[in-house]
Amino acid sequence: MGKVNPTQRRQSPTVKAKSATAVAKGGVNSVEVAGDLLRALSETAGPARLADLARMTSIPPAKVHRYLVSLIRAGLVEQDRATSRYDFGPLALRAGIVALSRSDALKRAERVLEDIVEQTGETAAVVVWGTHGPTIVRLVHGRREFASSVPLGHACALTFSAAGLIYCAFGEPHRVEPLIAKELAQSRATGRLGVPSTKAELKAVVATVKANGVAQVAVEEDGGFAAVSAPVFSSLHRLQFALSVFGRVGQLNISPDSPVVSLMKEAARSLTAEIHGT
Repeated sequence: MGKVNPTQRRQSPTVKAKSATAVAKGGVNSVEVAGDLLRALSETAGPARLADLARMTSIPPAKVHRYLVSLIRAGLVEQDRATSRYDFGPLALRAGIVALSRSDALKRAERVLEDIVEQTGETAAVVVWGTHGPTIVRLVHGRREFASSVPLGHACALTFSAAGLIYCAFGEPHRVEPLIAKELAQSRATGRLGVPSTKAELKAVVATVKANGVAQVAVEEDGGFAAVSAPVFSSLHRLQFALSVFGRVGQLNISPDSPVVSLMKEAARSLTAEIHGT
């Protein structure tokens, strides 16, 4: 009778069953196991411990660790050195953005952007959470001469852009808070004017955004820049993405009772309802 491989002896019934299924169907078991780990990571409330992933997938911790090492090398997972917890890596986030950009929700959002541009003459965008924070994945250029514009893939400031403040107000805390701390420190170090530089200052701004359901920002530097952003939510009442319109200071009216602010609120509300069929 041949020797039994120790690794095989420790495999759980779940892993054995999946291995047999993969062989029977001509699949690659290692890819399916990696998929199980990524699925488990997506179901956690935040960065996960190795032990949590092992428990959720019924895979031995030593094997989970080996897979995580490979997933980190591939860019699908990253590990926080301070906490040793695991979260999605840059490639996973990039893939998520691409998948979202091809989704029905984004196709519907692009039609809304066209309407916003038609009514305001200014540039409008969809902003999702990406590797470096709020990231523009859809853009419709303004009709006005010299309309403001930014490139696709542009990462917006988290604490002093309209879209960024939407994420500060309605985004998942475990994702936004580390970037908030870093950006506030940068604002203090560089002496940025007219933007939050402490947690207390940001908290006051975010409270206003939550109360009004919309974020407005005007920055006088670099020729002047103004923007309004509103949140679009998923069926789980989580922030799915932000709708933004932006233009020059003095050209885009961002006062609370302005037609642009009302337009953005209604556009986000209607799009949320349309996406969920309500």
